[in-house]
Amino acid sequence: MKTIPLITACIVSSCFAGTALAAPELAVDQPVHDFGTVVQGKKVDHIFKFRNRGDATLNVIRVRTSCGCTAANVTTKALPPGGKSELTVTFDSSGFGGNISKLIYIETNDPQKPVTNLTLKGNVAEEISVTPRQLNFGTVKTNESKGITVTVSNQGSKPLKLTGAKSPLPQVRIKTGKTYLKPGETTTLSVTVTPRAEDRFLSGYLTITTDNSARKEIVIPLYGSLAR
Repeated sequence: MKTIPLITACIVSSCFAGTALAAPELAVDQPVHDFGTVVQGKKVDHIFKFRNRGDATLNVIRVRTSCGCTAANVTTKALPPGGKSELTVTFDSSGFGGNISKLIYIETNDPQKPVTNLTLKGNVAEEISVTPRQLNFGTVKTNESKGITVTVSNQGSKPLKLTGAKSPLPQVRIKTGKTYLKPGETTTLSVTVTPRAEDRFLSGYLTITTDNSARKEIVIPLYGSLAR
């Protein structure tokens, strides 16, 4: 009589041991996309294709990007076994230069890999190079002036015209050099700040406008601290 429960337990145990739990599995065809070289200001679109190679429904919970410059949209968020979907990604190259790499994160119910990383990378060619990219005046004394030189270079293949340079801060003065640049030419802008007695901090920006259709405005952050 004691052998019957033992035999039954062995049979049940064998059945469960031979049965694997169903689970979804995310598979991306090409997780890394290199878009090559684009001119600054151009938007890059790419479609990442993925599928569910598991044996349970795959649910896309959320899609995140490494910065606000990249937008991502999924066509289908619930994929049955063998189901396919697409993730459309748009990268705005405005304000970027040189080699860039942006990450897209797909969060799913895949138990083995709940977060899958996708990479969008390439090179952004600057038609207009501006240095420095930020104007840090450091510590400035009240009623004393401090200046920074901004260099603008035309790295494109067409002539460039600077149509203006301004700042909303009354403490900032801007002196512009030549405004018409042939390809390869460079000019400078002298930016001077003179804090007033009533100022509590220095924070704003410098805007340079051009006739370049892809980059009509160049905004440069401007900041500093005040010494009393």
